[in-house]
Amino acid sequence: MKVEISIIPEYDRLEESVAIAEKYHAHFEYNDFYLPAVYLNQMEIDKRVERYLSCKRDAGMDTMHGAFLDLALNSSDPNIADYSKQCIRKSMEIAKKLGVKGVVFHTGLIAGFKERHYVSNWIAKNTEFFGDLCASYPDIQVYMENMFDRDYELIWQLASQMKEVPNFGICLDYAHAAISDVKPVEWLKKLAPFVKHMHINDNDFVNDLHLTLGKGKIDWQEFKSELELLLDSGEMKEMPSILLELRSLESFEESMLLFQQLFDLEDD
Repeated sequence: MKVEISIIPEYDRLEESVAIAEKYHAHFEYNDFYLPAVYLNQMEIDKRVERYLSCKRDAGMDTMHGAFLDLALNSSDPNIADYSKQCIRKSMEIAKKLGVKGVVFHTGLIAGFKERHYVSNWIAKNTEFFGDLCASYPDIQVYMENMFDRDYELIWQLASQMKEVPNFGICLDYAHAAISDVKPVEWLKKLAPFVKHMHINDNDFVNDLHLTLGKGKIDWQEFKSELELLLDSGEMKEMPSILLELRSLESFEESMLLFQQLFDLEDD
């Protein structure tokens, strides 16, 4: 099974990050441009983009985490909604400069809040906005990630509404799913037709700890087996790219030991 793996480059350890990515044939998922301290400072954006591009890597399969903290494009306050849209569009412009394949955004849902108007408004506003966004940036994939959503219903409804948009898909954060009210493997089964990208790390089923694979309670053999079943059945059209979303380069390398065994991969 061919798996496209990504690593989060550490800006202050960029040479090491490049070397580790080369060792494991991994791509980058840039994880600093979602921070307000970065995306609100054009000089900082330009500095970081220039430094990343100076690595002379092929960024065509890289991804990027877009702005998401405190954003709510479905807000009833038009100032908040407009500002949220501006931040998301800025993420897409940064992605364009970097030359990445796709950008990850979050649902931004109030976890467990199922009031009818809130639900219908969230789906309508997100469908309209991200439909327009995808049309404006047809060469960049847009991935919607489950944050601390309690179940998969709303992200599934959004993906169903957006199924004809070729550059829209789901980024399934398997670890976020593991701390929801639904087992993570059930998220994978339900969302399979729409999942194009994934984030994985381990936890204790209570908190989003970003642990090294194998240091928590997630059943990774079940994860792999279900992926294979979904791909074999055609419910999942292709193997999604996977970010090992860890807090350090050391944790990434340690996690790769288990990941390589799981998927029969080899490094150099």
